[in-house]
Amino acid sequence: MPVKPPNVTSAEAQGPERAALLDLLVIGSSGHASVLVDAIELAGRYKVVGYLDDTRVCDTVRGNYRVLGGLNDAPTICAERHISDVVIAIGDNWWRRRVQQKLSEKCPQLRFPKILHPSAILAKSAEIGEGTVILAASHVGPASRVGAFCILNTGSSIDHDCQMENFSSIGPGTFAGGLAKIGECSAIGVGACISDRISIGRHTVVGTGAVVVRDIPDLVVAYGNPARVKRSRSEGESYVDTKKNCS
Repeated sequence: MPVKPPNVTSAEAQGPERAALLDLLVIGSSGHASVLVDAIELAGRYKVVGYLDDTRVCDTVRGNYRVLGGLNDAPTICAERHISDVVIAIGDNWWRRRVQQKLSEKCPQLRFPKILHPSAILAKSAEIGEGTVILAASHVGPASRVGAFCILNTGSSIDHDCQMENFSSIGPGTFAGGLAKIGECSAIGVGACISDRISIGRHTVVGTGAVVVRDIPDLVVAYGNPARVKRSRSEGESYVDTKKNCS
């Protein structure tokens, strides 16, 4: 089904009779979360009520918003504050999937809206899954399909007929040519270039600045120009420094 008007739309586009803002709870409060919150505020449909973050002390202020508790507090907080909408601001793909599964078990009534920065460009025939985040100046080409809970970071682009599987991500300034495919939970690093018709497997990490001109299999780390497989990796192996940045 073609994507409908963005789940997050600019306040100006709503006209003089602007609808009331919907409360939105953000899961995670690190660097990726700050970029996400900026997109939410600029788009003007949701009101951020605060964060849930297991790595922060309750009542810690991050930006303009408080940490309200941890993930286990979600049922109580959502019930007391009548919150139905949640966004998962966790950059690590495997951890984002794990948190989403836990949240859905604890709070099956929750909705996971798409978050689209007002400057993002989506083709009319593009399809975008729930919980996906498309950040500033990003582009999704015609007939491309972006699965659920994906991330297209700032200034990234996928061309026509591309496919991003659930929980995959592409870094800032990453470009993928037409008919490229990125597998579930795979992460493409900052400034990487993926040639057209390339397939990247599941749970694979492609390094910063890589130039991908041949297919990359599942469960590997690849980088360089041209990108080559350097080693295998296990599902869930961290590729971000969680001690410094829990996004």
